[in-house]
Amino acid sequence: MIRGNRATFTVRSPTRTVSEISSMLGLEPTNSGDIGELTPAGRSGRDVAPQSRRYAETYWSLSTVEHSPGASDETGFSALRALLAVLRPHSQQVSELREDGETRIWWSGDSDSEQGGFVLQIDVIESLEKLGCDVYGTAYLDDGEGADV
Repeated sequence: MIRGNRATFTVRSPTRTVSEISSMLGLEPTNSGDIGELTPAGRSGRDVAPQSRRYAETYWSLSTVEHSPGASDETGFSALRALLAVLRPHSQQVSELREDGETRIWWSGDSDSEQGGFVLQIDVIESLEKLGCDVYGTAYLDDGEGADV
Protein backbone atom coordinates (compact mmCIF):
# COMPACT_ATOMS: atom_id res chain seq x y z
CA MET A 1 0.00 0.00 0.00
CA ILE A 2 1.21 3.52 -0.74
CA ARG A 3 1.89 5.43 2.45
CA GLY A 4 3.83 8.68 2.03
CA ASN A 5 3.08 10.51 -1.21
CA ARG A 6 3.73 13.81 -2.96
CA ALA A 7 1.94 15.75 -5.68
CA THR A 8 3.13 18.79 -7.62
CA PHE A 9 1.36 20.97 -10.16
CA THR A 10 3.79 22.62 -12.59
CA VAL A 11 3.46 25.33 -15.17
CA ARG A 12 6.08 26.05 -17.83
CA SER A 13 5.59 29.13 -19.96
CA PRO A 14 7.69 30.87 -22.60
CA THR A 15 5.66 34.10 -22.26
CA ARG A 16 4.39 34.55 -18.69
CA THR A 17 6.26 35.51 -15.53
CA VAL A 18 6.05 33.87 -12.12
CA SER A 19 4.18 36.94 -10.89
CA GLU A 20 1.62 36.71 -13.71
CA ILE A 21 0.99 33.01 -13.08
CA SER A 22 0.62 33.60 -9.34
CA SER A 23 -1.80 36.44 -10.00
CA MET A 24 -3.86 34.36 -12.45
CA LEU A 25 -4.18 31.45 -10.04
CA GLY A 26 -4.40 33.48 -6.86
CA LEU A 27 -1.81 31.10 -5.40
CA GLU A 28 1.83 31.40 -4.38
CA PRO A 29 4.24 28.77 -5.74
CA THR A 30 6.30 26.35 -3.69
CA ASN A 31 9.12 26.74 -6.25
CA SER A 32 9.53 29.08 -9.19
CA GLY A 33 11.89 30.82 -11.55
CA ASP A 34 11.51 33.36 -14.33
CA ILE A 35 13.21 33.06 -17.71
CA GLY A 36 16.92 33.76 -17.33
CA GLU A 37 17.05 33.28 -13.55
CA LEU A 38 19.43 30.72 -12.07
CA THR A 39 17.97 27.25 -11.55
CA PRO A 40 18.63 25.42 -8.26
CA ALA A 41 21.54 23.65 -10.01
CA GLY A 42 22.87 27.00 -11.22
CA ARG A 43 22.57 28.57 -7.76
CA SER A 44 24.39 25.67 -6.11
CA GLY A 45 27.31 25.97 -8.52
CA ARG A 46 27.00 22.35 -9.63
CA ASP A 47 28.91 21.45 -12.76
CA VAL A 48 25.97 21.15 -15.15
CA ALA A 49 25.51 21.97 -18.81
CA PRO A 50 25.14 25.74 -19.40
CA GLN A 51 21.52 25.33 -20.57
CA SER A 52 20.68 23.76 -17.18
CA ARG A 53 22.00 26.73 -15.16
CA ARG A 54 19.25 29.19 -16.07
CA TYR A 55 15.54 28.81 -16.75
CA ALA A 56 14.82 28.74 -20.50
CA GLU A 57 11.13 29.27 -19.74
CA THR A 58 9.25 30.36 -16.65
CA TYR A 59 8.79 27.58 -14.11
CA TRP A 60 6.05 27.68 -11.45
CA SER A 61 5.15 24.79 -9.12
CA LEU A 62 2.89 24.08 -6.16
CA SER A 63 3.49 20.95 -4.07
CA THR A 64 1.69 18.99 -1.37
CA VAL A 65 3.28 16.24 0.70
CA GLU A 66 1.63 13.61 2.92
CA HIS A 67 4.39 11.86 4.87
CA SER A 68 2.03 9.59 6.79
CA PRO A 69 -1.59 9.71 5.67
CA GLY A 70 -4.17 8.40 8.12
CA ALA A 71 -4.78 4.68 8.43
CA SER A 72 -8.18 5.14 6.81
CA ASP A 73 -6.59 6.39 3.56
CA GLU A 74 -5.90 3.33 1.46
CA THR A 75 -5.89 5.18 -1.86
CA GLY A 76 -2.26 6.30 -1.92
CA PHE A 77 -3.35 9.65 -3.34
CA SER A 78 -3.90 11.84 -0.27
CA ALA A 79 -1.36 14.44 -1.49
CA LEU A 80 -2.93 14.47 -4.96
CA ARG A 81 -6.37 14.86 -3.44
CA ALA A 82 -5.15 17.82 -1.34
CA LEU A 83 -3.53 19.44 -4.39
CA LEU A 84 -6.67 19.00 -6.47
CA ALA A 85 -8.76 20.63 -3.73
CA VAL A 86 -6.56 23.73 -4.01
CA LEU A 87 -6.55 23.75 -7.83
CA ARG A 88 -10.19 22.84 -8.52
CA PRO A 89 -11.52 26.44 -8.15
CA HIS A 90 -8.89 27.59 -10.66
CA SER A 91 -9.56 25.11 -13.49
CA GLN A 92 -10.39 27.89 -15.98
CA GLN A 93 -7.09 29.66 -15.26
CA VAL A 94 -5.21 26.35 -15.59
CA SER A 95 -6.79 25.93 -19.02
CA GLU A 96 -5.71 29.45 -19.99
CA LEU A 97 -2.14 28.73 -18.87
CA ARG A 98 -2.08 25.71 -21.17
CA GLU A 99 -2.85 27.91 -24.20
CA ASP A 100 0.71 29.24 -24.32
CA GLY A 101 2.57 26.81 -22.09
CA GLU A 102 2.45 23.45 -20.37
CA THR A 103 0.72 22.25 -17.22
CA ARG A 104 1.40 18.90 -15.55
CA ILE A 105 0.81 17.11 -12.32
CA TRP A 106 3.56 14.94 -10.88
CA TRP A 107 2.75 12.29 -8.26
CA SER A 108 4.97 9.85 -6.40
CA GLY A 109 4.26 7.48 -3.57
CA ASP A 110 6.22 5.26 -1.22
CA SER A 111 4.95 1.71 -0.86
CA ASP A 112 5.24 -0.20 2.40
CA SER A 113 5.63 -3.46 0.43
CA GLU A 114 7.00 -4.91 -2.79
CA GLN A 115 3.82 -3.87 -4.56
CA GLY A 116 2.75 -0.30 -5.23
CA GLY A 117 -1.00 -0.68 -4.92
CA PHE A 118 -3.19 2.41 -5.07
CA VAL A 119 -6.77 3.38 -5.87
CA LEU A 120 -7.78 6.19 -8.23
CA GLN A 121 -11.23 7.04 -6.94
CA ILE A 122 -13.77 8.49 -9.36
CA ASP A 123 -13.83 11.95 -7.72
CA VAL A 124 -10.06 12.22 -8.23
CA ILE A 125 -10.43 11.17 -11.87
CA GLU A 126 -13.23 13.72 -12.37
CA SER A 127 -11.12 16.49 -10.81
CA LEU A 128 -8.18 15.60 -13.05
CA GLU A 129 -10.46 15.66 -16.09
CA LYS A 130 -11.70 19.15 -15.18
CA LEU A 131 -8.13 20.43 -14.83
CA GLY A 132 -7.07 18.78 -18.08
CA CYS A 133 -3.54 18.06 -16.88
CA ASP A 134 -1.50 14.99 -17.66
CA VAL A 135 -0.34 13.12 -14.56
CA TYR A 136 3.17 11.68 -14.40
CA GLY A 137 3.52 9.14 -11.61
CA THR A 138 6.04 6.95 -9.86
CA ALA A 139 5.57 4.38 -7.09
CA TYR A 140 8.67 3.62 -5.04
CA LEU A 141 8.59 0.03 -3.80
CA ASP A 142 10.06 -1.53 -0.66
CA ASP A 143 12.48 -4.31 -1.57
CA GLY A 144 11.29 -6.47 1.31
CA GLU A 145 14.35 -5.63 3.39
CA GLY A 146 13.13 -2.27 4.60
CA ALA A 147 14.93 -0.16 1.98
CA ASP A 148 13.32 1.61 -0.93
CA VAL A 149 14.36 0.57 -4.42
